[in-house]
Amino acid sequence: MICIRKTVFSILSNFSRCQRPAIMNEQLIIKNFGPIKEAAVNFKKVTVFIGPTGGGKSTLAKLVSIFRDVDFYISEYGPLDLLQFYGIESYFEKNSEIKFNRDRYGLKLKRNSVTYDKVTRQIINSYTKLTTKAFNERSKERVPSLVDSIHSAAKQAGLDNSGVDDIMNNIYPIVEQVIQDTSREMMKIIFSKMFLYTHPAYIPSERMFVSALNNSWAGLMRDDIGLPQSLLAFVNNFSQFRSSIGKLELPMFNVNYIHKDGEDLIEIKGSEKKLSLHETASGIQATAPLLVLIEYLSRNVEEVQSFIVEEPELNLYPVAQHDFIKWLVQKCCLGNNDLTITTHSPYILASCNLLMEAYKVWQQRPELEMEIDKIVPRASWINPDNFAAYYVDKEVVSIKDDRTNLIGGNHLDDVSGSISDAFRKLLRLKKQRDNA
Repeated sequence: MICIRKTVFSILSNFSRCQRPAIMNEQLIIKNFGPIKEAAVNFKKVTVFIGPTGGGKSTLAKLVSIFRDVDFYISEYGPLDLLQFYGIESYFEKNSEIKFNRDRYGLKLKRNSVTYDKVTRQIINSYTKLTTKAFNERSKERVPSLVDSIHSAAKQAGLDNSGVDDIMNNIYPIVEQVIQDTSREMMKIIFSKMFLYTHPAYIPSERMFVSALNNSWAGLMRDDIGLPQSLLAFVNNFSQFRSSIGKLELPMFNVNYIHKDGEDLIEIKGSEKKLSLHETASGIQATAPLLVLIEYLSRNVEEVQSFIVEEPELNLYPVAQHDFIKWLVQKCCLGNNDLTITTHSPYILASCNLLMEAYKVWQQRPELEMEIDKIVPRASWINPDNFAAYYVDKEVVSIKDDRTNLIGGNHLDDVSGSISDAFRKLLRLKKQRDNA
């Protein structure tokens, strides 16, 4: 059985070593799906969605996470499995239409089916036929010799023909299962090079519950009380990986995270005192598990990682939001990795603009790199060509200014503008009263 697996992996070795281009052209087109009435989103290395609650930001983030997940393409349950995982299977309407394109590959999703465009179908079919043919040829060479070896061993053991038949009847189902497993691995490799990263890291806004419930998660998962599956997956990953981190600096809070003896602790710098995570400020509780998980995943340089983070600003003061965005870009955008954010905070947009402006100044004045780095660390600069930002409220509109290649000032000031407008109206009312 090991030989069969090695055969498949040797057949696919050249294909599996293919490198993705540095920048992928990835587009999601939606009509009438959940809160989204119409959308055309071009994803970049860093993509940000901002807008009111219920406008559809999370829907976009969940859909791209689904399309980047290998399970979407090879699950025996089809697309419905991941749609249920993210709780959006009920969003389909009769006229819903979702298309996903990545470079020259494309697909269309309906309620219970996935169809690929002509080019994609041809490529999938050609690789499938090629690998199946090679696999069958290798199997013809090796399986008979395996059978002969079994017969020979049985004869030496003094078994009669019925004993040999019993052995073979037990072995054939195992061989068939191995063939199915290797076929699944073959398709996984093919699709992973066409559409996706193996499993995107989706970090939900409900992560605040992780520290609040502390060590009660095992019982909650066991009792199946209906928590979002994406939250349970996040908790499971955090619980699994935190011991590998051990200690992690959280620079935006000037503290260290420590995992010791099954406990999540926060060490205040300059003090010997350590607090349990659930005893700390809400911003630390909401952020520390996310930081630990991303730190662990970002160390894996063998696989391309996709990070999708909901509301990074949770419970954070604006200055901490800015420091957090710098950290996210530095950790999540290494190599060909990418980062998608949903947010309600204009401070997140302002921080992204600053990181892009640092890159632009460096392009114009490369001799000032060291001075720029002192203001904005080099590792967190964003190339504006690799950045996209959208306002989402049932429909989706790009908020990047074509002239500056930054986020437009109107969108940064929307909230403060409406507050100022209301303030001016109150002042006018007061003035009218004073003049009366």
